[in-house]
Amino acid sequence: MGKMNKVVKSIVGIVIGVAILAAAAFALLKAGIIDLKGNKLGIDATANVVTEIKKISEFTSACFYEEIVLQEKKTSNIADNAVGNKISGLFGKKDGLVNDELVIVASGKVRAGFHLNNLDENHVAVKGDTLCVDLPKAEIFDVIVNPSDFDIYVEDGTWDHETVTKVEDRAIGQIKADAEKEGILDKATKSGVKKLSEMFKSFGFPVVNITVDGQEIEIEETEA
Repeated sequence: MGKMNKVVKSIVGIVIGVAILAAAAFALLKAGIIDLKGNKLGIDATANVVTEIKKISEFTSACFYEEIVLQEKKTSNIADNAVGNKISGLFGKKDGLVNDELVIVASGKVRAGFHLNNLDENHVAVKGDTLCVDLPKAEIFDVIVNPSDFDIYVEDGTWDHETVTKVEDRAIGQIKADAEKEGILDKATKSGVKKLSEMFKSFGFPVVNITVDGQEIEIEETEA
């Protein structure tokens, strides 16, 4: 198969949707968990907190961006005719001398974070002014490579749609693999815990304890 070359090193960025946070705050206000000043109200809040956290659904906490080049080659049809065979014979080769080439440049984004819609009261507890949340492990949500993100840089010879699609699928798989190699899940975990802690404190919980799959996560002060 073809050879693959990366042209731009990946950049891992942290993305937190302001709209998601605002919507979550409004939901907690509407549910009676916090007042207009952000103070937690004295009610049995655990069930309501679970309900409103689940509404956030996907909490994106890290993104990975990459542009890669994929190259595909195959023996050209010219190698099967008299001229092609003669040229190949001059070099002592029966095939492979005359190649068709396909080069595709693909740009993609990988999103990772926490699925919150499966949380229940086994994962969330309100104890006075303390909120305890045990998050699931961070996951990759998707690899976003739109049709317009594929650019055919070189197309020598004839290439069928099925072959082109397979090359594009390889690009998507490679971008995801590179995101994992660059530690997107670790970054999503640390960033997500930090941002969710800040968000829950802004809702009126002075103390927020967040674990991930039962494990405490160390967050560096410099973590973006």
